Amino acid sequence: MQDFLYNTGPFKLFYNYIQSTMAQAIRDYLSDPAIVADIVKELNEEIALCTIFRNLKREYDHGVTDAPLMTFRELNAEDRNEVFVYLGRLLESVLTCKLSLSPKFDVNKDRNSSGDVVINKIIWEIKGTTGKNSWTGSTHATKKEDDGMNFIGVKYGINEDTKVFDIINGVEGLIGEIFIGVFEKLNFVRKGSASQNNSRTSLLISLGDYDTVKEQVCWGNFRIPRSNGKYLQLEPA
Repeated sequence: MQDFLYNTGPFKLFYNYIQSTMAQAIRDYLSDPAIVADIVKELNEEIALCTIFRNLKREYDHGVTDAPLMTFRELNAEDRNEVFVYLGRLLESVLTCKLSLSPKFDVNKDRNSSGDVVINKIIWEIKGTTGKNSWTGSTHATKKEDDGMNFIGVKYGINEDTKVFDIINGVEGLIGEIFIGVFEKLNFVRKGSASQNNSRTSLLISLGDYDTVKEQVCWGNFRIPRSNGKYLQLEPA
């Protein structure tokens, strides 16, 4: 019944107004350089504790690896992927808790498949990526990506040539820069389909949406591809 009311007549207009006003308030909050710096700092401190890095330290302590000479770029694909999965879970928690510090927002963690966080009773999805122009969705999950999403999208600017032990010891962070966007009812272009071995799909933003989404970036920029690219690229700052 609530969904019906929110999608009809004056109720829909009022709901959209409230949603747009709140989205701008979130953007204003996540555009504060001090807040952004805190987010990056906390992600860097926490990612240093992930399983892959702890294993490397243990193996070095027992003399079975030369990890201090290894850069993050030199980790194998499996280890890198595990770091990024861990980073994604951290991002959801860090952003949720950071937003809860603002008196403007009533924030609750969402524990179902509808999203990641509820802010002032509106559900938002949070995703991070290292890709140049996309986030990852699921073809086997609910079709929430098919509809317009309230979406907080982050791209990590990874310091690929940082030594692994510098990350572990806090000498240098894995993340050097970041992109943050807060998008209202964003309609993604989805690429990829379900198969026996893969349930993931790429979520991209069409070049045609540039005039709208460029105003919804908190930190960083969109880059328009030079050649015949169809999708906006994410540029951390």
